[in-house]
Amino acid sequence: MAATEKTSIKHYCNRCQLATNHLILLRKVVPLDDPEYKLDWKYFMLQCLGCEEISFRIETHDYETTYFDEDDFLINDITVKIYPPPLLNHKPLDEQHVLPKQIRVVYRETIEALKANCFLLAGVGFRAVIEAVCIDKSITGRNLETKINNLSKNRFITEKEAERLHAVRFMGNDGVHDMAVPAEKALFVVLEIIEHLLKNFYLIDVHAKPVLDTFITDFEDFEDILLKKIKNFKQGDDFPLAKYLEKDVRRLNGQILRFETELIESIKKGEFSKLSIGDIKIFGTNSTENFQHFIKK
Repeated sequence: MAATEKTSIKHYCNRCQLATNHLILLRKVVPLDDPEYKLDWKYFMLQCLGCEEISFRIETHDYETTYFDEDDFLINDITVKIYPPPLLNHKPLDEQHVLPKQIRVVYRETIEALKANCFLLAGVGFRAVIEAVCIDKSITGRNLETKINNLSKNRFITEKEAERLHAVRFMGNDGVHDMAVPAEKALFVVLEIIEHLLKNFYLIDVHAKPVLDTFITDFEDFEDILLKKIKNFKQGDDFPLAKYLEKDVRRLNGQILRFETELIESIKKGEFSKLSIGDIKIFGTNSTENFQHFIKK
């Protein structure tokens, strides 16, 4: 490397999501094999000096196209390509092991199409993400229009969100049937709509459950919270389910009888061994209502 050559360069980092200083690990210059036209390709392997991410950069220097910049320096045209290609200022979803496989595949491939400026395929891909979500949520319908409406009717999304998904559907349909290439600006709006949908369905709960008292909707989560709560009781305690759960009973969202029935079946099958089934009797000095009791083992 010549003494005058730089050892670092300003380059967009996909992980940092901004232009950062990069160490030049390797550099290769390949001139155009044409004595009548001066042009070079410069290849760089780079490492971000912040996050240490490795990337690749190709600069095309056209020395036949020169002009003076605002400081009266003579410069030439430079075209830059970055690999992996970036989506500027876009933070990818943290979807590893969270999104269902079929959704994860179509989402990733659509993002790659957008990065590669394959706008027609990206528009169709975003439509396919909606189809994949409907399949995962067992939403039926004779076409995607009906499925989106059923998402709203089943209260998975709001009416306003359904309107936005229909706009994505229109874009995908135009691409499939008319080969209409959507505008880049429109695709980035659609990307925001689709990622909001995926966050709402799959990602937010992953972050919320460990730190927030969210509603419990399946028996596996119910078992987890019950096991934690009964640790605070001693062997032989004989209480209704609500007593064991204390204020976390509110997380059952009025479905305590459903979970109680499932718990009884689980105890009878020998799958839940920390409680046994007690009597149905009154609990509390001021109550005349009977409750199913459970005895801690």
